[in-house]
Amino acid sequence: MSKTLSLIIAVESADVHDLAVPLSSINNQLGVDFRQIEVLLIDNGRYQLDDLEPLRVFNHLTFRYIKPAQIWPWPVAFQQGLMLATGRFVAFLGPNMQFNSIDVLQQVFATMAAHPETQMISGLLMRQQMKLDRTFNYQVETASHLLAGRFVDRALVMQNRIQFEDFGPYTEPFVGRLVEAVAKSPQQLDHAVTVQFLGRTVSDAVLPPLPATLQLDWVRMMTRYLFKLRTLAPDQYLKTLAQTIVRFYSQAGREPAMTAQMAELASENAAEWPQILAFVDRLRATDTTATAPWNAEPSRFAAYLQRVSPLTARVSAPAAAEFA
Repeated sequence: MSKTLSLIIAVESADVHDLAVPLSSINNQLGVDFRQIEVLLIDNGRYQLDDLEPLRVFNHLTFRYIKPAQIWPWPVAFQQGLMLATGRFVAFLGPNMQFNSIDVLQQVFATMAAHPETQMISGLLMRQQMKLDRTFNYQVETASHLLAGRFVDRALVMQNRIQFEDFGPYTEPFVGRLVEAVAKSPQQLDHAVTVQFLGRTVSDAVLPPLPATLQLDWVRMMTRYLFKLRTLAPDQYLKTLAQTIVRFYSQAGREPAMTAQMAELASENAAEWPQILAFVDRLRATDTTATAPWNAEPSRFAAYLQRVSPLTARVSAPAAAEFA
């Protein structure tokens, strides 16, 4: 029987005691019909569960246990779970995650009922990290570009052929960005929906926090994302491309290897370069804040645009040949 919500958990070598954290937070939800919920446990890790009997204590839950013969990275586990799920909506969790309160799913189901046209419901994500002095730091952030803290229409993902392609730490934002681009009538909950515990003995590998500094995988991910976006949401493509090139400067525009990758991305979109420059000119005219790169360091920013410009690439190659 089809469900309303499928909760997909990548086990990632967690033992049954570790799984008590996410599962108890689901089992203890109030005000929901558990017949409309299924939990898919994808036992994807190097080590797998020996005994499922302890899971019987979560008596409200309907489990589907998937035990692959091979080790699956968590993106593969989520992709397989997505294909096997029967829920109208899906949500993704790791073994170090739980719902923040006992009425999260009640609010999600109420939002579905009040907005039947919605294809995405998002809340806030709270992360707990132990500091060196063994005290805890809590960080609350939006689910923007993420999957943690979100409930997504399964048909939306399947029909648009959005897949968990491997981009290292940027796999989650790749999927999250594409879902955002195509989801109709997204709804926002104004409180923390999901908590992720970092630095415990259980693996942090599933839906990990993004690196503090951009890595080359980010440019690779954005290149693929923009390629998909051009097909799925062409009206968003040009603005997103221009924003990506501008924002990259502040994040990693002084890293030669990263800038070379961004130049490659720009060269693949050479036809749009005049429109990108027009977008930058509009920003220069409207954003007069002191920290904007065209105000804070105009010469460096102009040089960055010159380095990534596909026009530069086209002109410099013949010039080099001429003077060889």
